[in-house]
Amino acid sequence: MFGAGLLLPDTIGCSSDDKPQTPQPTPSRELFNPATVRAKDGLLDIEMTITEIQVTVGQYTFMTRAYTGLKVNAGEANFEGTYTGTIPGPSIELSPGDKFKLKLINGLPDDDSAVDPGECGMTTTGGHGGHGPGMQNNTTNFHTHGLHVDPGPPGDDVFLEIGPGQSYDFVFDIPKELVMPDGTMADHPAGTYWYHPHFHGATAIQVAGGMVGALIIRDEWQDDLDKMFSPEPKPGQGKEQLLVVGELMLQTKDACTGKTRLATYKEMGAGGPLPDTVEDFFYVNGQINPILRMRPSEVQRLRVLHTGFRAPLDIAFLRVPDDQVDAATSLPKPGYDPFGYSCASNNGPPMLNRDALRAKSAPYYQVATDGITYAAPLKMPMADAVSEIEYVVPPGGRVDLLTQFEAGTYQMVALGYLDFVCWAPQVLATVIVSGEPDKSLEIPQALTPPALYPSFDDMAKPGNQVENTRTLEFAVALDGQGGAHFTIDGRTFCETRIDQCMALGAVEEWTIKNKWDMMAGETVHPFHIHVNSFLVTSINGKKPAQPIWRDTVLIPTSGMQGVDGSLKFQSRFLHYEGKYVLHCHILEHEDEGMMQLLEVKKDAACEPSMVDTCPMP
Repeated sequence: MFGAGLLLPDTIGCSSDDKPQTPQPTPSRELFNPATVRAKDGLLDIEMTITEIQVTVGQYTFMTRAYTGLKVNAGEANFEGTYTGTIPGPSIELSPGDKFKLKLINGLPDDDSAVDPGECGMTTTGGHGGHGPGMQNNTTNFHTHGLHVDPGPPGDDVFLEIGPGQSYDFVFDIPKELVMPDGTMADHPAGTYWYHPHFHGATAIQVAGGMVGALIIRDEWQDDLDKMFSPEPKPGQGKEQLLVVGELMLQTKDACTGKTRLATYKEMGAGGPLPDTVEDFFYVNGQINPILRMRPSEVQRLRVLHTGFRAPLDIAFLRVPDDQVDAATSLPKPGYDPFGYSCASNNGPPMLNRDALRAKSAPYYQVATDGITYAAPLKMPMADAVSEIEYVVPPGGRVDLLTQFEAGTYQMVALGYLDFVCWAPQVLATVIVSGEPDKSLEIPQALTPPALYPSFDDMAKPGNQVENTRTLEFAVALDGQGGAHFTIDGRTFCETRIDQCMALGAVEEWTIKNKWDMMAGETVHPFHIHVNSFLVTSINGKKPAQPIWRDTVLIPTSGMQGVDGSLKFQSRFLHYEGKYVLHCHILEHEDEGMMQLLEVKKDAACEPSMVDTCPMP
């Protein structure tokens, strides 16, 4: 066993309509940590069960799906006895060379049972107008987002269909001593990853409902950050804190039932200001605005996972003026507003000056993106960013941050995002810095990037020569009836059509275009590809201020009418043959078809596509 016993968060619970609820204590705002399971002696063998459950997040209670059962057959856990979970799911910790066995049990009701009610007054017979019978919203699978692992069964196969009442036995081998093109060896990078369902057509509703969890690869022997920080620090180590940022869109008062429910796809994709009864907000570890505690000068590592489905995350740490801090609690006084902006007070586009607020942020340091450690810490906010693409965390993305603050009270905030009409800023967490100073650690000056992702600087080195180029076009087009079509290269996803065929070991440069449309205008699309990460080399024709490897990145808009945005990256398609996908990580866009099937085969000998089964959108 390791760690403390499991404490379920007071801000999340479950109840039944058949019996009165037991009075609950006042919710604790101290940061809650999800249950954790970890491999032991090279093996983690667990069973996870998905069920329908009623949860409470902040002031809202609603029905959703969650990883509610967890049994550990081999490995370690920080809880004893029966685990009953809610959202987010348990954290999974592995190391290079580990074998991860997972029996995923789908305990949801059948697909003709509407866990998600349709929109009031609307009959749903299919399509994404609502979430009624026939939607297969209760069919699922399991994706390890960001891992460099085998995409075929029984591993990270996103084409699996695990229906209600069914189960599947996954096996993931976390690679160790992989051979690189230059003959050197590489282990899987230690870093911050996550898991979530990836059943096409139901990904958004399941992820948006909280079916997410952290997946951490640790390497205390080789990784600089893992040597320096731990959730339970030993002498000479700093504290690590896990922040699983989720996003909920809720219909707070259904017009027919009067109850709170998850938003439907139609509500998720709303093109204008959200209705008064629809709320879109972030939560952290299942809580609203939890408290993080630090000591003056203490260096802490924050693992930030953006497991939301829609809105980008723009982080700053704003100090609360001392005269606005309650002396008894060290919390901001009631009514204190760091933003001075509300959607309700403005019928037009948001007027929030994010740049001005960002400039007021207390300095912090970014040390990894999408699980890949930098060569040196990057001081934030960035002073020389070419584009906000460099610092905004897209849905699906992760950042590892190092913080070191003076005594005081701070608010970790999301600054909102202008491309989402009236999508307001929000306080994510309150950071209280108090007590005796801790000067045992300093911000490191240099770090060791992972061997799996070497730079492309030396073009004479094996594995660095670009052998092929591709261009993909992400587009949203409105038809004459006002319906939106989400396409890549003019087509929506089809499982029988291979859109991109790569040779195993190929080194390629891709250009991703964000097409401007006369009717739809500019839209935001986070690009994500499975199995292999990529190095961004150009943002709208300009070299980024920092060379950063990613597996998820926002495709920029151009900012000019009639001009497409563009992004270039380089990537190596190493070690694994098979079929997997690339897609937009605004998940309702993916479910509506903004996804492509790619195949990696020796000598690019991909299977023929059955194009006759793939109608145009």
